[in-house]
Amino acid sequence: MDYQGTNVRDFLHANGKVVLERVDNNHSLRSFTQKEIEGITGGYSTLLGEGGFGKVYKGKLDDLRPVAVKKYKNGTKKEEFAKEVIVHSQINHKNVVRLFGCCTEENALMIVMEFVCNGNLYNILHCSSDANGSVPFPLDKRLDIAIESAEVLSYMHSMYSPVLHGDIKPANILLDENLQPKISDFGIARLLAADETRHTRSVIGCIGYVDPLFCQSGILTPKSDVYSFGVVLLEIITRKKAVDGTIILAQNFAEALRKGKKVRQMFDEEIANDKKNMKFLEDVAKLAAECLKMEDKMRPEMVEVADRLRTIRKAYRHHKGSNSGLPKSGKAEDVIPLVVPSISMDKLKEVTRNFSIDALIGQSLQIKFFFGVLKDGRKSMIMKIRPTTEIVLEVMAAYLASSPFQLMLFVYQYILTITLLLQVPVVSRFRHENVLQLLGHCVEGDNRVLACEYASRGSLQDILHGE
Repeated sequence: MDYQGTNVRDFLHANGKVVLERVDNNHSLRSFTQKEIEGITGGYSTLLGEGGFGKVYKGKLDDLRPVAVKKYKNGTKKEEFAKEVIVHSQINHKNVVRLFGCCTEENALMIVMEFVCNGNLYNILHCSSDANGSVPFPLDKRLDIAIESAEVLSYMHSMYSPVLHGDIKPANILLDENLQPKISDFGIARLLAADETRHTRSVIGCIGYVDPLFCQSGILTPKSDVYSFGVVLLEIITRKKAVDGTIILAQNFAEALRKGKKVRQMFDEEIANDKKNMKFLEDVAKLAAECLKMEDKMRPEMVEVADRLRTIRKAYRHHKGSNSGLPKSGKAEDVIPLVVPSISMDKLKEVTRNFSIDALIGQSLQIKFFFGVLKDGRKSMIMKIRPTTEIVLEVMAAYLASSPFQLMLFVYQYILTITLLLQVPVVSRFRHENVLQLLGHCVEGDNRVLACEYASRGSLQDILHGE
C-alpha cells in the first residue's frame, strides 16, 4: 500500500478503502478542519498523553460526546498516517476504539476517536496504587479483559482483508468505565489482501513484546500478534513489566519453565495467595508459553487462545460458585444492592440539550429516550417519563373522542409506568454484565427520569428487521 503522492485525501481515495463523509461500517467517517479540531479540544487544553507519534488531547464533539484527538508531529509521513486511517476505519467491533474521522490539512494531521475513560491495562497493572500498595485487581476481571482482547484480535485476523495489529501491549488496551477493553493504536497495523506481501521495510514494535521472528525476517503474520499477546498474558498473571531495566519478562518466564515449579513464584501475590487459584493461573501460564514458542507454526491461532481462556474462566467461576454459595455466575455483585445516585434535572437538561429533538433516540407511549453523556464520560440513555399533566390531557382527549379502547390503553400504560416510578430504584438489586445498569435517577416535581447504560448498536429487533 505504498503511495508517492503528497495529498493524504488523494491517498485515501486512491486506495478505495476510505472515502470521507460516507457511511462505512455503520457509521460516518467525518472530515474535520484544523479550526474545528481547535474548537473540539478547546485549543488543545487537555493533554491525555504523548508518544513518538505526537500528542493526544481530550475534546468534545458538538453532540457532547467526549473524544480523543491524536495529533501527529510535523514531518509525519502522509502515507503512514493514511495507512493508519485506512486500517482503523475497516474495523467495526465493540472492543476496538471507534474512529470518528480525521483532519488531513497540511501540517495538521489528526484523527478523532472515541474517548475511553479508564486509562489502559498498563496503568492498572503497573501504576495504580494506594496506601496499601497496588490497587486490587481480581482474577476474574483479569480473565475478562484477556478474553475480550483475544476475541477482538481473533476477529481482526479473520476479516475478509485480515488486520494484523503489530503492536499489542497493555498500553494499547484501553479500559472503559466497566473495565471492558478497547484495542487502540493502529499506527503500524497492516491490512492484508490475499495476494499482498507481509514484508515491511522497517521492523517497528515495542521491545519485550515484538515477535523475535518478525525481527529476523521482517514478515508480519497473525502469529506475531499471538506472540505479543502471550507477553500480555504473562503481565496479567504476574503483574510484572515486560521489560524492567535489563530484565525481560518473557526470557525470565522461559527460564522458570525449564526449572519446573519456579513459575509459581512469578505469579502476582494478590491472586496467588489463594492456593485454589493456582490451577487456573498455571493454565493461563501454559497458554502463554504456547503463544511464546519460537516456532510460529507451534503457536495457537487467536481464536483458539480466546476459546481456551473462556474455558479457564468458566472453570474458575464454577469453582468460585460451588465454594461461596453465590449464584452460578459466582459474582457477588449479582446480589449486592447498589445505590443509584441522584442526578439533578438541570444536569439532565444540560447533557440532553434540554431534552432536544436532536438528542431523542426513541419513544414509547409513556417514555421518551434521549442520548446523553454524563459528567464522568459515560454514555447514557436518559428515560424521561411524560409528566402527569400530559397523560391526563391525552386521557381526556381519548374520552372526548369516545374511544374506550384508547382510553383503557392509556390508563393501563400510565398505571404501569407510575407504579414503576413510585419505586424509583435508588437501590438497584440486580447487576449483571448483560443487563443494562442504572446510572442515576431524578425525582423533581412532576419530573421522573432514569439514566441507564447506553447500548450503541440498538436492539436485536433493529438487527433482525433492519431498522
